[in-house]
Amino acid sequence: DFARSYLDDDDYLVSSDLAGSLDFLYLVTSGETFWDEIKEYNKEYFQKLFDRLGWEKKEGEKHTTALLRSLVIGSLGRLGDEEILKEAKRRFNEFLKNPDSLHPDLRCMVYSLVGWSGDNKTYVILLQQFRKSTMQEEKLRFLGALSTFQDEKLLARALKFALTKEVRSQNLHLPIMRVAANPYGRNLVWPWIKKNWKQIVKKFGTGSPLINRVISTVSVVYDSKKEPEIRRFFKQHHTPGTEMKLAQTIER
Repeated sequence: DFARSYLDDDDYLVSSDLAGSLDFLYLVTSGETFWDEIKEYNKEYFQKLFDRLGWEKKEGEKHTTALLRSLVIGSLGRLGDEEILKEAKRRFNEFLKNPDSLHPDLRCMVYSLVGWSGDNKTYVILLQQFRKSTMQEEKLRFLGALSTFQDEKLLARALKFALTKEVRSQNLHLPIMRVAANPYGRNLVWPWIKKNWKQIVKKFGTGSPLINRVISTVSVVYDSKKEPEIRRFFKQHHTPGTEMKLAQTIER
């Protein structure tokens, strides 16, 4: 009821904060018996926002409207809106023929939705685009999209790829955080972090603040029952500079 009362609010900060919170509820309740109810509520909420925003940029609109549009369309796609997914795929196919056809404001979201509804063939295409891109910003968009699949095998593949030389050390946290924020990848992250911790630290370098971003993902994927195991692991694998973030993560 609280969220619904803000549906007509056109302030970006208000709408994006509510949308982000609804997305987070959708993530943390995955697997619960009432997940479908959360899903249906979110679909109704985001659909009303989409009806106002649409796909196309309107003359004279604020730049924040474009950010909200991308967030809303992305959320609807992940909630299974067939029309949104179909249009995202159409725009991506057009982009492959003519890169200038896809507006930069929509690229990250379109790539991610193509991954969300895609398969192994899609993974290969996104990886090819990552390797083909010369702009770092575009590379990051494709790297993030590789972590949006619903297939656990493809998400595990994305995590494995993140540790290769093709991914810059300062970008390693991106696929990890994206998989952690994916309802279908939540169970992969902690086992993967434990297995590859030494390699992760080596890639970042001891003392890098980016390691803290990896640690923070643990609070998203697990509840308090995992606290003893998480605390024990990081005690055994103490890494300087992570003490405060670990305390915040366990508290969260």
